[in-house]
Order: sequence, then structure tokens, then C-alpha cells
Amino acid sequence: MTKEGMDRYISEARQALVLSFGVALLLTLVKFAAGLITHSMAIMASALDSLLDMLMSGLNFFAFREASKPPDAEHAYGHGKIESLAGLFQSLFIALSGFFVAYESIRRLIQGSYVAEIPLGIGVIVFSGMVTWLLSWRLKAVSKKNRSLILGTEKAHYTMDFICYLGVIAALFLVGRTGKVYWDLIVSILVAAYILKEAIHILKRAISELLDRGLSSLELKKIKILILQHHPAIVGVHNLRSRIVGNQLFLDFHIEIRGEDDFKKAHEMTETLIDKIKTQHPDADVTVHFDPEGE
Repeated sequence: MTKEGMDRYISEARQALVLSFGVALLLTLVKFAAGLITHSMAIMASALDSLLDMLMSGLNFFAFREASKPPDAEHAYGHGKIESLAGLFQSLFIALSGFFVAYESIRRLIQGSYVAEIPLGIGVIVFSGMVTWLLSWRLKAVSKKNRSLILGTEKAHYTMDFICYLGVIAALFLVGRTGKVYWDLIVSILVAAYILKEAIHILKRAISELLDRGLSSLELKKIKILILQHHPAIVGVHNLRSRIVGNQLFLDFHIEIRGEDDFKKAHEMTETLIDKIKTQHPDADVTVHFDPEGE
């Protein structure tokens, strides 16, 4: 990616995160107000989730700003792992919210509860769903341009919220039709379970990146084939390694060259090979060592 392209992407991503924070703040206020009026635990669970989205969007904005800084003397591989750390903390916050919702729902299920103003509650959730769908569409458009954990996490949050809204609407409808409050509490427990599932997914990815996860064996095999097919003089490849730091892929490997004693030509061969790899992995940082055949 060119510097101009990277600057444009960073600007778009920051704008998307600011928009995400603003939407989460709006939905938090609207849903908490509706939850207090309706006494619906499902709506309150959704409001708590929006509050966490707001806090995490703020954290993500600052994490993304730091992760986007170029490499320096002390951080030769850049600052991409800040994204992974943000994802790690985010998953823990989300998990705590899921446990809280589950606990409160079970408590109300045992001690008793009620739901009022059901049409108002349904209207608020429908409005929240429309706003969330528009935001998810915007985040998806930006996150498709890169492999950022932060933007991917943002998109996952709001996609998850949209699915949860369908459950909340169904619960309120059933409470209104049957008069049984347990529908509201059952859906809130299901929402909590979904929140915990997403938290585990984000936690696994964050830990994987912090432990220098690389490309899959299948992706590495494809790169190895590309290398060997690049030029007839390339007769071997070894020490092929990869790791992912934030949205940056690092690749390094050795190639064996047959019948080429000219250093300049060998260098040109590796440069064209790097360009070819970057057609498939635009954000890759590729390091190639070339050796004579048999060494």
C-alpha cells in the first residue's frame, strides 16, 4: 500500500471509529431510558452492551492511533500489537458484561419481575436496529480494506447487536401476547450467552496475534509454490516464516538460485519476487535471502 493510500485508510478508519463511538453513545442513552420505563431486562442487557461498545470504541480509537504509528528505533516491527492488546482487554470487558446480564436475568427469574410499555420498547429496538445496520455497513466497507483486528472487532460488535435486537423484539412481542415475563428474561440470558461467545472469539484471536500467529499451512504452501514458479533459476526455498502483527504481515525466507553468479541479477530477481507476493498480500513486509544452489 502506498503512503497516500495508507494515510487515506487511516483517516477513514479513524472517522469510522468516531462514528462508532457516537452511535454507541446515542443507543446507550436511548435504550437505558427505554429499559427504565419498560422494566425489560432484555432491553437493559442491550443497553449495557451498547455502553460497553461505546467504551470499547473509545479505547479502539486510541489503540488504532498508536498502532498506526510507523516503526521507530525501539519498535522496528511497528506498533501493531497495540491492536491485539486492545482486543484482549475488550474481550474481558465483554465477558464481564455477559456474566452480569446472565446473573441479573436469573435473579429476576427467581424473584419475579414485570414488563411495561411494550410498544415503546419494540419501537426503541427497531430504531436501534436500523441505526446499527447502517453503522455495520460502514464498518464493513472500511474493514474490508485491511486485516485490522480493531475494525474487525467493531464490525463484529454491531453485527452481534443486530442479531440480538431480533431476539429482544421477539421477547417483547411474546410477553405482550402471553403476559409471561419469563420470555423477556430467557432472551436476556440468550443475549448474555451470545455476548460470551463473541468475547471468547475475540480473546482467542487477540492471544493468537500476541503469540506471533502466522499464516496457515495452506497459505504458506501457496506462497512457496508462487516462489518456485517465479523464475526457472529458483530451485529451492527454505526457512519460510510468517507472523502477523496487527494488520501487518511479515514474511521472510531463503531461496536457492541455480547458475547465477551476478549479484545484481539475483537482487533484481528477488525484488520482482517480492512485488509478485505483494500482489496477493499488499500489506506484507517481505525479506528474501538468496543462496547459491546447495547452500
